[in-house]
Amino acid sequence: MNDLNNLYYFAKIVEHGSLSAAGAALGIAKSVLSQHLTKLEAQLGVRLIQRSTRRLQVTELGRRYYERCRAVVAEAENAKSVIEDARGVPSGRVRVSCPTNFAQVFAAGAIVGFLADHPHVEVTLDASNRDIDVLADGYDLVLRVGTNIKSSNLIVRSLAVTRHWLLASPAVLARCGAPRGPDDLKALPSVGGIFPVKDGARHLWRLEGPRGQRRTIAYRPRFVSEDFFVLKEAVLAGCGIADLPPTIFKNEIADGRLIRLIPKWQLPEVSVYALYPSRAGLPIAARMLVDDVMANLGRWSRVLTVNSLQVNDESPEGADKNCSKTDSLPGNVMHSTLSLNGRPAV
Repeated sequence: MNDLNNLYYFAKIVEHGSLSAAGAALGIAKSVLSQHLTKLEAQLGVRLIQRSTRRLQVTELGRRYYERCRAVVAEAENAKSVIEDARGVPSGRVRVSCPTNFAQVFAAGAIVGFLADHPHVEVTLDASNRDIDVLADGYDLVLRVGTNIKSSNLIVRSLAVTRHWLLASPAVLARCGAPRGPDDLKALPSVGGIFPVKDGARHLWRLEGPRGQRRTIAYRPRFVSEDFFVLKEAVLAGCGIADLPPTIFKNEIADGRLIRLIPKWQLPEVSVYALYPSRAGLPIAARMLVDDVMANLGRWSRVLTVNSLQVNDESPEGADKNCSKTDSLPGNVMHSTLSLNGRPAV
């Protein structure tokens, strides 16, 4: 029988798409993986992967062999999880990715709280806005913020947390006039975030009116940044209008430094998405972290709802009336949600 290690490493190379990516995910040198692959091919007497200096290409026979190896690897990982579950003590390293702003205001606090409760767990947090391939890059959990994120090969859990507002400074409105409806937004200067290629790199405001009307407004920002706090400063300085999450400008709305535009027209709900491979293949530490993060997201969302309604001078009808600024959240999540170095959370 072939060495099961060879089968395991071969399957991981195929899943991650390269020796380098598989080595990074497994914590094993690329040369060691190459040796296991060469040994397996020698034992079988066939070429499973065509290798060049630039890329790997799985052969047709290699693809069919991988499908069988994948089942063997999955069963081996399930067998290991039985032991881990019986012990009930999560351990090992979990790799997490999330956007930079979201890491600052939520994920860091949630993960630190989890680590405090589980001393045998280690976490690597990649706080960046780059596109992530969960399987190929070897992540156990990826958090994303947006509207309508889907995946055919991952588990996706989502929770709607807020809606952005369109904002302007009094100086911009004095100079350009206040918009009466969506079409008037086209005449105003703007600032905005970096949008994905799937939108054609275009900046769009998708608005819904009080009677269900829908309008899509394309705009060209004169200043682009991935950081909401930077965009808020640009709006305050009169550079243009922007859509921003309501919890970062409560004081500026209250003292008149920012003004909400066309409030009867709403932008889409913004959700937080947790993406991860099948739970069956996740170690207990990763599974517990996913559940813990989602539970904290639920409480965090209720805090955001109450804060958003307070900004808008609305009664928090339908919100959790037991949720307040002292609502219990593990670690530094609650502190990070309400204040980050003097800045309110996104």
